[in-house]
Amino acid sequence: MSSEIKCPVCEKWSIRTGKIDDRCPNCNAQFDAVRLQYAEENRINAEKIKKDSYLIIKEGDDPVVQMFKEFVNWLRWATFYGISVIYVAIAVMIIVYGLIML
Repeated sequence: MSSEIKCPVCEKWSIRTGKIDDRCPNCNAQFDAVRLQYAEENRINAEKIKKDSYLIIKEGDDPVVQMFKEFVNWLRWATFYGISVIYVAIAVMIIVYGLIML
């Protein structure tokens, strides 16, 4: 799919192929820099989420397997935060008990 677009920098008409990283052949400026930045942020976020996952969900996995992996990943983080809350509650109780006993 190609179409003509007016370059936002040099204001000349150029052929655009529809790719995210299309550039003007006259001044080498990006046609849609915001769209490229958005796509790059989405890619970085997807890599971060994938890195933080305990079980990596693949595209070829069965839907039931994907749901199981999502549940295990959720359970892992819920356990981590739950235990953290318990430790903080115990620390607060020790501090309050220490202040009362003064």
